[in-house]
Amino acid sequence: MKIIDTETAIIGGGASGLAAAIAASRYGCGNVTVLEKMQRVGKKILSTGNGRCNLTNRNISPADYTGDTELLSYISPDIDNAEDFFSSLGLICRADDNGRVYPYSNAAASVLDALRFAADSSGIRTVCDFTVSEITKTKHGFIITDGETQVKAKRVIIAAGGKAAPSLGSSGEGYELCRCLGHSVTRLFPALAPVRTDIELVKSLKGLRVAADATLISGGRVIDRQSGEVQFTDGALSGICIFNLSAKAAEYINNGEISLDTAPTLGKDELYGLIKSTAAIRASLPCEELLTGIYHKRVGQAMLKKAGIPFSVTCGEISDKDISVLCNLAKDSRYPIRNVSDWSLAQITCGGIPASEVSDKLESLKASGLYLCGEILNIQGKCGGYNLDWAWKSGYTAGMNASLSLSE
Repeated sequence: MKIIDTETAIIGGGASGLAAAIAASRYGCGNVTVLEKMQRVGKKILSTGNGRCNLTNRNISPADYTGDTELLSYISPDIDNAEDFFSSLGLICRADDNGRVYPYSNAAASVLDALRFAADSSGIRTVCDFTVSEITKTKHGFIITDGETQVKAKRVIIAAGGKAAPSLGSSGEGYELCRCLGHSVTRLFPALAPVRTDIELVKSLKGLRVAADATLISGGRVIDRQSGEVQFTDGALSGICIFNLSAKAAEYINNGEISLDTAPTLGKDELYGLIKSTAAIRASLPCEELLTGIYHKRVGQAMLKKAGIPFSVTCGEISDKDISVLCNLAKDSRYPIRNVSDWSLAQITCGGIPASEVSDKLESLKASGLYLCGEILNIQGKCGGYNLDWAWKSGYTAGMNASLSLSE
């Protein structure tokens, strides 16, 4: 069996793992090894932001996260700003009007190249096609094996990611490794994903998009509200605002609804007046044309059908009561939550190792010398660069602290 001796071994060559490796090297660790199960590091980075890599956001606060948000306070001041970190790697960035930060090239490959160049120039060893089959705590550190190669390390950082997007290498092995070393794992479920609802409610709307306020409701209580573009897909609601509701929606499967206000800039009275005016202007036209001045025709047809208005009547024959029903549907159309889409469609994992099991240096409280970072911990951000920001910062913090601990 091949033997590799290293000071710090990092399991996972994704966003947090590469940041951890660079930080460990910067803070004095001269022998860093990244163990990656895929054929190359950073494959998932290339898919983020539709291939552009939304690497952080200029408007970040704890309110943008769920889970054990106290973990945010553990981030080292040395990486307070992810843009500065990438600037130190030679990457130029720019932000859009919503504060979302991208590489100036608009290509995720530029981000990965910056990380790889930094790792290579620091002498960081990368071992790909390495799937960890066992990790053992020893008197002097850890032994990691894939069945063919044995890695002996004084410090280990688990940056193996979650379960979302398994085609890109995320299959949840990191959680099992943590369990083997004494950790517990909270319930895991897909997030930043479409929310499944009753197929018949969205069947006729498949492929359409509407601007909306989306509200998660359970038992008459508002749980969360997001605004943006909603996409109707095959049996599901999608779009960024739905993604941002999905983590909480997973807690209310068959016990919650998503309410869509598809006329968010119009008050109900204003909307009523507009529809009534249109009904008079288009009095002789089929009622299917009543709402085409506001919505795509198929959206209007779905609302008429839900309101029980037959397509055989004209716009002029629609009653004031019917108009009120249409207004109510426009401002509050309900979609029961049946599930959150599976791991293949999710961007992140909700759940993970609880904050109570790591120190404020992200060191395990179950196995000394073990550090955890990234998606494997129980913290999740919304869409817009928040999860990658956590990945870089937590990885850097774990790498820094692991390296510094070697000289203590």
